[in-house]
Amino acid sequence: MPNKMIAVIAFFLMTVAAFCAPPFEWEAKSAGNSLTVTARVAPGNYFYANSLILVVTGADGSAAAMTSSPEAVPHHDEFLGDVGIYPAGTHVWKFTGMPPFKATVNYQGCREKTAESPAMCFLPKKLDLTPAASPLAELEEKAAAAEVGKEEFKLDRKVIGLQNVPQFKAFLTGTDVGEAENSGFGADAGWLWIVLLTVLGGLGLNLTPCVLPMIPVNLAIIGADGADKMTGFRRGLAYGIGMAAAYGILGVAVILTGARFGELNASSWFNFAIAAVFVVLALAMFGLFNLDLSGKVNVKPSRIKGGKTVVALVMGAVAALLAGACVAPVVIAVLVLAAERFQGGNVLALGLPFLLGVGMALPWPLAGAGLGVLPKPGQFMVTVKYVFGGIILLAALYYGYTGYTLLPGEYSPEAEIARLKAGLATAREQNKPVLVDLWASWCKNCKSMEKNVLSDPEIKREMEKFVVVKFQAEDPGASGIDGIMKKWDIPGLPAFVILSPQ
Repeated sequence: MPNKMIAVIAFFLMTVAAFCAPPFEWEAKSAGNSLTVTARVAPGNYFYANSLILVVTGADGSAAAMTSSPEAVPHHDEFLGDVGIYPAGTHVWKFTGMPPFKATVNYQGCREKTAESPAMCFLPKKLDLTPAASPLAELEEKAAAAEVGKEEFKLDRKVIGLQNVPQFKAFLTGTDVGEAENSGFGADAGWLWIVLLTVLGGLGLNLTPCVLPMIPVNLAIIGADGADKMTGFRRGLAYGIGMAAAYGILGVAVILTGARFGELNASSWFNFAIAAVFVVLALAMFGLFNLDLSGKVNVKPSRIKGGKTVVALVMGAVAALLAGACVAPVVIAVLVLAAERFQGGNVLALGLPFLLGVGMALPWPLAGAGLGVLPKPGQFMVTVKYVFGGIILLAALYYGYTGYTLLPGEYSPEAEIARLKAGLATAREQNKPVLVDLWASWCKNCKSMEKNVLSDPEIKREMEKFVVVKFQAEDPGASGIDGIMKKWDIPGLPAFVILSPQ
């Protein structure tokens, strides 16, 4: 009798438990860069495969990659016909990505018909799944002991700016680090092209519609029409030096007195403003209105104290600054490039604006000596004008698109910091050094490093010795990012930092 009573009570409790148990249970667990989502379906229940929407994203906001999923079981539904379902039992989906993860699931389930109860479909449901092993708070707690500046890690070495393969390999291996950290003006072949194009760009400014019509006036200023050849050469040289000095001083002033260049370049509004300026300049080149300031400012040589050589020097600087809409895009482009390279650690980049002025100044000593090295204004200027307008408009489109990609919502400083801390925690567990790759989407040199250096097989082998963390410093002035940039003294990008466990 007691045994029968126990059996009856046990059966009753099991029936109640089965009736009260939820028909569907969802769970998410993460381990490292993997996430497992599990669905448990109670007996007598199922949910439709075509109603299932399972979305998993990583810390960077991108979708995690699904590595495995269960097969749906064919089922004939009295309402929907032949469909796929996930019946009673356990079903597992696996993903890989960058933790911490976020997961949401949409599904609709049903209860099968039994002798005691009719079939029934539940209302569609949406659940937010919090991975049990890696919510952001737990990840930060786990990595707290490995934060930057703690005694577990020390800044071993860093390198800033564009590198070639031998230099970057030397940086990774710790050999000849001084050469890697202080890449010179000619550290890569790209610099030779930059210098050449800058000088040629300055030379081409003399052919623009804002400069070419002023050639007779400028020749009169330097006295090429009445002086001997040597005197004319000397005054022409002074005139050219004035041009070069104007752009050189302007460039140094803008670069040194400006904020950290990345903060400006990472601003969508800064890029939109540059795009707007270029659109205005392009419209001026197409003849919609006139932006030539040379006729608006009256600087009489007679008012300048000193000899004619001094007059030529001053007037060269004035002519360079008043060249108007034609030179502004070229000057701005050179300033932007020089600022980026300077903030990348190359001090000699300050000379790029000066080289632009040198290019513009090259013909004037010869012109002063009476040699016909400059063409006379003519109908061809119209073609030159339209060509410059098209180039300026393309530049406007480039900066406009860059500004669009930097609009809020596409970048999360918190996710980058979480990524860094997770990498430090992994390095601490594996007792390996950390290589932090600081980059940004607006950084052209970062893209060059990725394509030409980091893809090199030899570099890849060396990088396997590190826990590599890609740290997107898209907005260097953002909270958290700014502190890291200042702590490691990173003035610009690209930059690489090696942290060694103590």
